[in-house]
Amino acid sequence: MTRRLFLVLGVVVLVMTGGQVAWGFWTGAGTGSGSASTGTLALPAPVTASAPPGGQTVSVSWTASARATGYVVTRVRTSDGVTAAACSTTTATSCADLNVTDGTYHYLVTALSGSWTATASSADVVVHNARPVVTVNQATGQADPVATSPVNFTVVFSEAVGDFTSADVSVVPATATVLVSGSGTTYNVAVSGLTSSAVSVSIAADTAHDSGGAGNTASTSTDNTVTYDATAPTAPAPTVAAALTFGSFVGNTAVTLSDAATDDFSGVRSVTYYRCIGSTGSCTAANWTALGSSTSAGFSLTKNAPFAADGGYRVVAVATDAAGNVSAPSAATAITVDTTPPTVSRPAVNGHS
Repeated sequence: MTRRLFLVLGVVVLVMTGGQVAWGFWTGAGTGSGSASTGTLALPAPVTASAPPGGQTVSVSWTASARATGYVVTRVRTSDGVTAAACSTTTATSCADLNVTDGTYHYLVTALSGSWTATASSADVVVHNARPVVTVNQATGQADPVATSPVNFTVVFSEAVGDFTSADVSVVPATATVLVSGSGTTYNVAVSGLTSSAVSVSIAADTAHDSGGAGNTASTSTDNTVTYDATAPTAPAPTVAAALTFGSFVGNTAVTLSDAATDDFSGVRSVTYYRCIGSTGSCTAANWTALGSSTSAGFSLTKNAPFAADGGYRVVAVATDAAGNVSAPSAATAITVDTTPPTVSRPAVNGHS
């Protein structure tokens, strides 16, 4: 910057008269030239702000500004512009903003030099202290126990997560195959490669992270267990009880059937009884007639007059477990129905009839 300088020249005259002193002066104008320079206060840019996963401290740093004598750091909540002092006035080029509540913020760093200021801003930083909460639910529409593979579970997070994979799933049995699908807050976990057993799924801690930028890991879920049962129950030959005379049913009276069916996993839900005509041969769906079912322990069924006519019959039992698996027909229990009284001829007395 060039400035013109105006010079004022003065001459002072001292006059002494009669022992007295008199003063006088005059001025004159002149021109000349000179130069001077001005300075600037640089921005403290770039400004960076970062928060660790699950923490409440934001670390702020910036570039030193030439001629700055100190800095003031201000926190600005991005959603509504509310401001707060983040760090006290400092001469350093970094500071830690403590106990910051959840939210999205950016930071202003103002360099000071006398009455001069220069302000620079950071990018947004997310402060998110809460860990996502995760629950594991039995899949909607899937009954428990399950007879078909895969066994499905629904995993729900309290907020969107960004990196949930099969590696985050803890499953029993450990040899099972796990497939994860979904996004955001809701995922499906399909478990296959199973043999009949109880299948439980839980989500391991410190694996799935929220996707809001904070990187918090999800809390550990509780197990959710579903019984997988692909094995049919076993039904032995049924027991048949009735009022007997000479080893046969008389009068085709009420007959009580029972069976000690068993199931290793989900348990027996019901036993159904069938009859086939004839004392020998197979008794299957191709030739049997249903007598009825029982769902009570012991699986006892009383049937009035269950047989059509005199002759030989075979009775079999078929068990169904709680998962819906159906057993093969049991071995047959053979019975004979005889409602015809014997014929008695006139007795002979002394050889005479």
